[in-house]
Amino acid sequence: MKTFTKIASTIVLSFTLAMGGAIPTVPTDVQARTRVVYIAPHHGKKYHFSRHCRGLNNAGKITKHTLKWARAHHYTLCGWEK
Repeated sequence: MKTFTKIASTIVLSFTLAMGGAIPTVPTDVQARTRVVYIAPHHGKKYHFSRHCRGLNNAGKITKHTLKWARAHHYTLCGWEK
């Protein structure tokens, strides 16, 4: 059984390296906790992935939060970034 595990892991490693060392994708809930978004707290309920988004042009104050926080406070994605 040890030999089979060693062979299987060697095959997986060689396929990973052959594919360019692709890193497995991160689950959505982990991305939501770590992804940074920008909001203008006095200008509606939209979040933006870029601080320089066109939707933030007239915002006086811009704050930085996590995507999870923004969704929990009922913010939605800016229309310019769809």
